[in-house]
Amino acid sequence: MRKTALFLLFSILLFSCASAKGKNTSLNAKNAVKETSIAPAPHVFKDVSRSMKSAGYWISKIQNPDKVILTNKEISALNARTIGASIYLSDIQYFPAKYYKKNVASDFSGMIDYFSKFYDGSSDQRVGKAYFKDINKNIDYALFESTVNVRFAMTVGYAELRAIPSKDPLYSSLNTLDIDRMQLTQLDLASPLAVLYFTKDREWCYVVSEIAEGWIERRSIAFCRQNAIKDYKRWDKNAVTISPHSDIFMNKEMTDFFDSVKMGTVLPIAGIYGDVAEIRIPAAKSDNTLVFQKAYIRTSDISIGFLKYTQRNVLQQAFKHMDSPYGWGGMNGAQDCSDFIRQIFACFGIVLPRNSSGQAQSGVYAASFEKGEPDNSRAQKIIKNGIPGMSILYFPGHIMLYVGSENGKPYIIHSIWGYDDDVSVQDKKTTYLINRVVITAMNIGETSAKGPLLQRVTLMKNMK
Repeated sequence: MRKTALFLLFSILLFSCASAKGKNTSLNAKNAVKETSIAPAPHVFKDVSRSMKSAGYWISKIQNPDKVILTNKEISALNARTIGASIYLSDIQYFPAKYYKKNVASDFSGMIDYFSKFYDGSSDQRVGKAYFKDINKNIDYALFESTVNVRFAMTVGYAELRAIPSKDPLYSSLNTLDIDRMQLTQLDLASPLAVLYFTKDREWCYVVSEIAEGWIERRSIAFCRQNAIKDYKRWDKNAVTISPHSDIFMNKEMTDFFDSVKMGTVLPIAGIYGDVAEIRIPAAKSDNTLVFQKAYIRTSDISIGFLKYTQRNVLQQAFKHMDSPYGWGGMNGAQDCSDFIRQIFACFGIVLPRNSSGQAQSGVYAASFEKGEPDNSRAQKIIKNGIPGMSILYFPGHIMLYVGSENGKPYIIHSIWGYDDDVSVQDKKTTYLINRVVITAMNIGETSAKGPLLQRVTLMKNMK
């Protein structure tokens, strides 16, 4: 297996677009370069008109927006390339029945050392290693050093994948108390898992999901045979959720609410009754094993099978998220930059890694950008080589979807936490919080020491 527990350490900084802005910004932080204040960003962005906030505005600029860019067969080939080249993705249907990886115990210890420099939000003091005393006692380190007989499971509702087996949040600074760095990602209903380890109290499991690995509460999953996962994925007819949040009910009258799922979730269909579809969802029996049960979802929230991969459809899915809240690692059912991108393309059956760096390795090369390259050259590269709705723009820590150009300027839609203003006062800077999905020109952050997004972009890939 290619991953190790050390992957968790790096994924904390890679899973979303909130950069380490808060680093060294606690009240008594030593050696801080600048004191940081937090302020709301302007609601109206420069060079963005009201019409630009609609998908139709950008669709109207495309010559043939309904042309199918990739067929289902071509998407399968794209997925095979992505999965084969990615260290982040796992196909749980074919996960090995036995697992052993050296140094997992030392990797976990190193991760504890790393997080000891974080804050719990109750004071301006770092938590230190003593904070993890009970967590360490609950870890059976001997298991890490032995071959594991892998168990398999599925999530039975919304679940959080954590860096350590604890619900308690930790923050990299006191200026980022809305970003729990222990949160790796959110897993939706029916996510397949390979279960490797348990805490001593059996309340937490260390799992590998299709997009990440980490700790999950045992109550969030139901155990099953690996073949049950294969059978579920190969159901004859599937619903693909196409709303940002789709409600699931336990009765046909749609009054007994169960949960909601994110865009791009695939659920088997058992029947359609007018505007209601009957689906099958996983549940846990009293012995914590898997059973499938009836549930219902509105047909307006789903596509029967994946959507056709056209520029119109991609842009329409992206703009459904306009002004949706930003959420680090999918906190509270929201989405960060990479989860936003992954949800959109999941509607078309396109598999992408969970983090931005992994997504930047996917697709087909379109353009790269040299340090110090003039704005005009960068903008022209994007406009010339980009495909509106199908090109992603990346720099370490953030990823964006290109939607088209206006007056020689490329525009993007992205889920973003905020941007810095370093120029107002010499020894102070301001972080302006956006905290939602927005469409912007690429001049965001132009007063930051790092420069605007246009100057920070390093790579563009086309999803084809």
